[in-house]
Amino acid sequence: WERLNIGVFGPEYDDLLTDEQRQDYKKHMQIQMNAAKMWRQTVFGEGIDNEEEYNAELFLPPFVACATDAIPTVNQILRRNRKSSSQNTVTRKGRSRANPYEYDYVSGRSVPGDGRIDFDKAFPPGFVSHKVVALDSAHAKQMCWEESGGNWGSVYDEVVEQAEEYLKYVRGKEKESAAETSLEEMLENGDGRGRTVLKRIAARARNARKWRRRRRLVKRVAARPKRFSFRRRRS
Repeated sequence: WERLNIGVFGPEYDDLLTDEQRQDYKKHMQIQMNAAKMWRQTVFGEGIDNEEEYNAELFLPPFVACATDAIPTVNQILRRNRKSSSQNTVTRKGRSRANPYEYDYVSGRSVPGDGRIDFDKAFPPGFVSHKVVALDSAHAKQMCWEESGGNWGSVYDEVVEQAEEYLKYVRGKEKESAAETSLEEMLENGDGRGRTVLKRIAARARNARKWRRRRRLVKRVAARPKRFSFRRRRS
C-alpha cells in the first residue's frame, strides 16, 4: 500500500493524517500481517513444499473450504499513470492530491470464482487434508440464507460439524488430563502417616500376595493324606 500510494498512504490523506498517525497505521498493519502470515504458515503450511515439514501434530477441526466457481471473478487489476492536470492542488507533503495512478478493477482477466475470490486460490496446499464444499452464491451472499440467494445453511452445517469434532477431541484430552492428574495426586499426596497413596497400594498388593500364599498353604495342610498301598499290582 505504501509503495503504490493506496489507502491511508495515498496523497488524499496527507492533510488528514499526521506522520505519527500514519506510522501507527503502519505498525498496526504490520502486526496483523505478521500474525496472519504465522497462522497461515503453521496451520495451512503456506510456503512449505514438503509434507514432512508441515506441523501435522497441531490439532484443529477438519479444514473445510467453501468456495464458488460459478461467477466470473476479475483477478487482474489494470493500472496506468494518471494524466497530469493543471487544476490539481498540492498537499502539505508536496504531492498532488490525486493518486498518481488510475486503477481499473473491471476490465482485467476473469476466472471462475465467487466474484471476489478465485476458486483455485480458495484451498490450502494439497498435503493439508481438507474437505471441499461447493457453493453457488456470490461472495457477498454466502453468509445469507438460501431463500435470500446465499449458502449460509450449507456453511452453518459444516461449522456445526467442525465444532462437534473439536469438542470430541477436547473431551478426550480432558479425560487424559484427568487421569494424569489423578496419578500425580496419588504420587504426591500423602496420608496422616506420611505414606503416599502409591505406597499404600503397593503394600496392599504385597499383603494380598502373602494372604493368598498362606491360604494355599492352609489348604494343603488341611487336605486328607493319600492312602498308600504296598500291594504289588497284578500284571
